[in-house]
Amino acid sequence: MSLAKLRSHEIVRKAIHLSSSIIPLSYWFFFERHFTLEIVILLALGFLTADYLRLKSGGVEKHFLRVFGSALRQHEQKNLTGATYVFTGSVVAIFLFPKEIAVPALLILSISDTLAALVGIPFGKHKFLKKSLEGSTAFFISTAIILSIFFPESLLINLAIAAIVTLAEAYPMNLDDNFLIPILSGILLSLASLL
Repeated sequence: MSLAKLRSHEIVRKAIHLSSSIIPLSYWFFFERHFTLEIVILLALGFLTADYLRLKSGGVEKHFLRVFGSALRQHEQKNLTGATYVFTGSVVAIFLFPKEIAVPALLILSISDTLAALVGIPFGKHKFLKKSLEGSTAFFISTAIILSIFFPESLLINLAIAAIVTLAEAYPMNLDDNFLIPILSGILLSLASLL
């Protein structure tokens, strides 16, 4: 396995995915919840509309694929794109959870999920559920680091949450991980806050 396996379309895809960290970071440092939610809802509706039009109209699909086709995975050709799930998951996370939970949950999605692919695709040699052990390890470590930044006093809980979310990412239950990761992370962090 080598870096050659990380094709240019996957690098572009992960660069876009990583750029979604702008949402939680701007929410944390600059904007209040209502404004952030409005922006993310608009983005989610825009991507949902684009997907709907693309899937219903051959002409729209042709233009869409000309621009974005190289960044799409095979299963996205006839389904919603990962970007749609990212923004839809962001809306749900920001709506359901307080800022101190929504922000790390969304950072796990943008950072940990990106690192899992950047490590797992070129260097993954050992299978772990539906992913690679190497990629899942990168996901786990980066998730634990993100959680330790926001919840430095909860080491064991952070490790437990990181492990659960890593397992879910490695074996998604017929639910796109771009939607699953922030919602599951938010639920687990909410439960942990009750302890």
